[in-house]
Amino acid sequence: MVSKILNLTRTVLPKISANSKENIANINSMPEMVLSRMIKNGDKSIVHVDMNHCAAARITPSGINTIYTDALNGCNSVGIIAKSKDGNPLAILSHYVPTNENGQIDAIRRQLDTYDSFIDKNFKPKLFFNIRGFSDYGKFEPVPSDIVEKVKTLISKYFPIGTETSITPYPTKGRCAFFSSANIFQFDPSDLNKLKVTNVGEKENFIDLKI
Repeated sequence: MVSKILNLTRTVLPKISANSKENIANINSMPEMVLSRMIKNGDKSIVHVDMNHCAAARITPSGINTIYTDALNGCNSVGIIAKSKDGNPLAILSHYVPTNENGQIDAIRRQLDTYDSFIDKNFKPKLFFNIRGFSDYGKFEPVPSDIVEKVKTLISKYFPIGTETSITPYPTKGRCAFFSSANIFQFDPSDLNKLKVTNVGEKENFIDLKI
């Protein structure tokens, strides 16, 4: 089956040009810019999450299939993919500055409370962190932060069976031109089990949710 996930990832990042039109075209090629234009053009299948906000989306074959946040440059992005009792995914995504961890926790809690009776608690949810990182003797590591344990502690109250957790650090210094700062969750409308997570820097991760 051919995937119906929109391919937003650039194989090579463009360089700054002396031609201003080329630079504008390169900016417009960034994944977050493509999605923003689609929303402005009336696409209702995409949900955008602003900084210091948290949103939830019920994913359906003919409805919402993409949720994303952008402008991550030191902020914490936390994504939760759970299973709804109707068999479809439920996506929760938050984007907060690191000085407001408690605000992020409270916002995630409100969404979990809102959808608590709608969530299938027999499915182990997927938990994704996209947080700033640093180089440590040749390895790129997440900056130490309480947000991971705070979120996992919160989630454990709703999902006693635990979670599958992924932590992806991203650079905040030395970024090249036209560097994408978006964290994107895309579901294949023809098979909602198929999820592509695109982290800051356009690192792709293809997942079979098996819901």
